[in-house]
Formats: sequence, C-alpha cells, structure tokens
Amino acid sequence: MFQLRYQVWILILGLLLALVLAVSSVKAGEGPVSWSENQTAEGPVLVNPGFECSQGFGSQLGIDGSVPLGWTGLLLDGRPELDSSRVRYTGQCGDGGFVERIEGLDSLVMVSEDIETPPHPGKPFDALVYQRTSVLAGTAYSLSSWMVSLCGGSAIPNDCPDGYYMSKMLGIDPTGGVDPEASSVVWIEDLRNFTESGWANLRLGTTAQEDHLTIFARIRSPFRWHGAHAFLDAISLVRSPTAHFVGLPALVDGNQVTVGWNGSQSPDIAAIPGGTYELLYDIQVREDGADSWTDWLVSRPAGEALFTAAGSCGFHRYQFRLRARSEQPPGSNGAWPNHRYPGDWSQPATVIFLNDMPPVPRVFLPLIN
Repeated sequence: MFQLRYQVWILILGLLLALVLAVSSVKAGEGPVSWSENQTAEGPVLVNPGFECSQGFGSQLGIDGSVPLGWTGLLLDGRPELDSSRVRYTGQCGDGGFVERIEGLDSLVMVSEDIETPPHPGKPFDALVYQRTSVLAGTAYSLSSWMVSLCGGSAIPNDCPDGYYMSKMLGIDPTGGVDPEASSVVWIEDLRNFTESGWANLRLGTTAQEDHLTIFARIRSPFRWHGAHAFLDAISLVRSPTAHFVGLPALVDGNQVTVGWNGSQSPDIAAIPGGTYELLYDIQVREDGADSWTDWLVSRPAGEALFTAAGSCGFHRYQFRLRARSEQPPGSNGAWPNHRYPGDWSQPATVIFLNDMPPVPRVFLPLIN
C-alpha cells in the first residue's frame, strides 16, 4: 500500500523546469551590464546631427536641392526638394533672419513638389536621410529627434483636410543596413500636424547587432495638398540607460511574487551639459501563450512591487520584461532641446507559479499473496 500526493509531483516537475529556465530567463531579464561596471566603451559619434549649414550641405545625384554633410538622401516616392532651411529661406548660411529649427541655427527642410503651384500643388512624397555610424555590438542605444510637419502650410486657421496627414518617422537598423524597407529596421511614427503638436519629439531604443547601426529620418506625405513641407532637426544618439530585475525567482510556490528592479544611467546622458535626467522604468508582462505584452508598471523609480498571477489553482507561467527611460522632470529647466531617451526592452524573464495545488485522493492497492 502507498499513497501519492499530486502536488508533490507538480513541485518536482516545476523544480525540473526551473532548473532549465533559471539561468536563461533570469539572466536574460537582468539586461545589459550596468554602465558603472563597464565604462570602457565610448559613445557613438554622428556627423552633423543638427543639420547645420555651417557644417556642410552638398548636392547629391537624383536629389533636388542639397543634403547635409555625413548623410545620404533617398527618395522612395515623388520628387520633393531637400535643403538647408537657412539657405532656402534666407538665401545664405549666416545667422540673420528667422528659420524654423529646434536647436542651433539651422535644420533640414523637405518641401513637396509644386508646393503652391497650380494645378496640382503639394504633390505626395516619401523621402529620408540616413547615416551609418560605428557602435559596439550588444550595446543598447537610444535615438531621439525633433520634427514638425505642415500640411496646408503654416497659415492659421489651417485648411489641411480631415484624414490627411504627413508622417514623421524615425528609424534604426541595428544590423547597420541601409535599406529602409528591411524588416530589421525599427520605426517610430508621428502623424500629427503642427497645429496639434508643434515640434514633436520622436524617440526609440534598440540594441546593436553589429559594429555599425543606421539612423533614418523620414517624412512620408501620402496626400496631395498645397503647402506640404516638414522640418527635421536635433538628431541625438547615445548609449541607453540600462535596467535589470533584482532577485526575480524562476519558481514560486503560490500565486504572488515580489518583482524588484534597478538600473544605471548612461554615461553619455549624464555628460549632457545642464541635464537634469532621471531614470524611470517600465515593466510589461504576458502569460504563457499570449501574443502581446501588457503594461504592468509605467514610469516608476527603482524599487519593487508585488505581482499576483491570475487564475485559480494550477500551473501558471508568466514572462516579464523591463526597460529604463532617461527623462528630465517637468519644470526642471534642464538641457535643451528636451530629448527623451528610452532604453531597449530586456529579454523576457520567466516565472512559474505553482498555485495552490490540491492533493489527489489517496490510492490504495489491493494486497496480493
């Protein structure tokens, strides 16, 4: 005669799974080595990140106008004009007269073909500039930029039709490729007209997969409408802040777990003159088998919180991931322009919950002589 309890076998199974998952999942969730432990790498260097005519604009075959030094122009649709805002609107590269920009004295302007010329002003276009730069493979980087789009020109009230937009796009290829249509490119997009957003800050983070990555700054204007043009300025690429889980177990006997997190400021961000940057953290979660991530905690300082697994008794598996963001608190009068620097999401960390496993009724075997 003997008896077995169901939860004993479940615990054994969970322990075996935990041994397999513990090293890979928890270490993956801890993210990159903190900057305090690795100060040997240098930050990335961009050529003419502020699109200043004083640093050079030049002609490029197939492009009407000129392209900033260090960048390559590319037309995906239409034939807009690219140029230094200062040269286009003041006729010279000096410091006299106002031109639209967010920092320095200049910016890059993209102007639709026949912008105000009948019978079909403001023809559609899709144009970008890109630049490859040396980086350290396996290191996370943050990219931030400022753009403003003007559908219907700058007149107020503005007559851009409902449903029309100009897409401002910022992208990174962590493999260093130069094809904007490649699946490896990570994009962020803003569709708001200047009447809604003014100058909009676009930002994203990713981890370099090779020793180069490529930055794309793009304007896509899919509708024909007069006055369509856009300005791009202040490209900033820095090493990202890092984040990691603290003491996150791979196996929990119950339905709750304490999740701790911390991170390190990027040395590039810490060196920004006048900066008041502070670290914030976002944590997402998904249950095993789910397709999408759900925000759990957003804009939190370093710390810990109690997570409760959903569902009744049974075996549950959840994945957690986190990222750090470096931002200046509102009203802190920090560095200008007010770039925001998101880090890359960590690799998922898996936690298995053994939630109140009920015992199996006793089993008695007959005695056989």
